[in-house]
Amino acid sequence: MNRIPATLTRVEHGAGMTLVEARVETASDIATLVATIVGEVALTVGAPVVLACKETEVALAKNLSGEISLRNRHAARVVGIDAGAVLTRVVLDWHGQRIASVITSGSASRLDIRIGDSVEWLVKANEMAVDTP
Repeated sequence: MNRIPATLTRVEHGAGMTLVEARVETASDIATLVATIVGEVALTVGAPVVLACKETEVALAKNLSGEISLRNRHAARVVGIDAGAVLTRVVLDWHGQRIASVITSGSASRLDIRIGDSVEWLVKANEMAVDTP
């Protein structure tokens, strides 16, 4: 499970959902991650949270151009690869934070994933969980 400490910057309720934006202060940058929660959850702007997502929900891309609906789209560097017959676990360095992705080995081969590569990691907002301390 990927766990990312953050601070809530926006909380919006509507249609039985809660949309949150959270600021992640990394060693070298500030980034925003987005999550949706089923139900109108009482959260406060400025509160510390931990955003979490399964490694199997993290998609990887190389040379992705144009706009897409996923707002959780961030550049990172590949620092580890554990290739198996069916699945490959790719570990990324995202401004000092480790993010792991489990993709099919066929996709890893097609993308020609190698240590040191620049990639983008992507997660749909509804796959990002919000935990409060």
